[in-house]
Amino acid sequence: MSTITIKNVTKAFGDVVVLKEFNEVFQDKEFITLLGPSGCGKTTMLRMIAGFEKPTAGEISIDGKVVSSEKTFVPPEKRDIGMVFQSYAVWPHMTVFDNVAYPLKIKKMDKAAIKQKVDWILEAVHLSQYANRIPSQLSGGQQQRVALGRALVAEPKLLLLDEPLSNLDAKLRESMRFEIKEIQKNFGITVVYVTHDQTEAMAMSDRVIVINRGIIQQIGTPVEIYRHPSNQFVADFVGKINFVKGEVKDGRIELTGLGQSIAYDGPRTGKVVVAIRPENVRLSLEKGELTGKITSMFYLGDVNDCRVDVGGAQIRVIADSHSYDELYGNEKVFLNIREFLVYEDDGSDDHTKIVT
Repeated sequence: MSTITIKNVTKAFGDVVVLKEFNEVFQDKEFITLLGPSGCGKTTMLRMIAGFEKPTAGEISIDGKVVSSEKTFVPPEKRDIGMVFQSYAVWPHMTVFDNVAYPLKIKKMDKAAIKQKVDWILEAVHLSQYANRIPSQLSGGQQQRVALGRALVAEPKLLLLDEPLSNLDAKLRESMRFEIKEIQKNFGITVVYVTHDQTEAMAMSDRVIVINRGIIQQIGTPVEIYRHPSNQFVADFVGKINFVKGEVKDGRIELTGLGQSIAYDGPRTGKVVVAIRPENVRLSLEKGELTGKITSMFYLGDVNDCRVDVGGAQIRVIADSHSYDELYGNEKVFLNIREFLVYEDDGSDDHTKIVT
């Protein structure tokens, strides 16, 4: 079992509060991602779980045992955790085998047991054939797997990952996401993962915790976070989105300054902000709820990324890649919106503001 209970945890450095009243329970074998922009407090939370930082207030328990509180502090080496950092932190003078074996040698295990365990881990992280190489002879992805193997070899109850893929190229990042998730499933281990990359969070997590400036904005599955963001910050941070102001009148939302409107049968009244995902807009040359003119198109292979001028506002539309050959710049088009979100308009244009 490796359940983590976090109660009212606050962390401040002097007068600066970097994390405020964090409350949550991470269940056994769950893959939890702390997601947010740089400086939001996600790495600080991870370091407090690991024992590298002490909470200013609140309590952290692992499997019912308090490891950090006002009166109790268990050091990192006694928390039975594995941790992988952004920088790999592998020993450059040691072979892959010796890097992975290091935690077991520190525990003074006998050589036969060490070899059996390390061979097993190297197989799990697909590095068996590189056992005798040194890190300089490995790619970035292979070095990251060495760090992962070293963190897993002592069979910790909990694995903490601090932006481990951010130094890799895009294609390697994508393949490593699936490898880490597969390893987590095979080991049946609880994972807490820190990233600012929403694609990583969506692809790997059982649940995502979105943080902004030290305050939890939303907790939910990737589907919940993406389809039902609790506020404009979450909607803006997770995925691509258009924001258009409007006002609800007689079953429609009149889009401010655009001279156009869309049907609406929801509960909100008065001034609102309409949030539209680009992939939820279909372009048509024949008919639609809104009209506009294509100002630019970007062929990205799998999609056609368009900008459409609608009454003076730029609406981003993610269209089928084949539409790149069928549409033209400055062409009049119609927009059919399949799905949108509506938020209360507080008069601000800042979609990144703190929501408490």
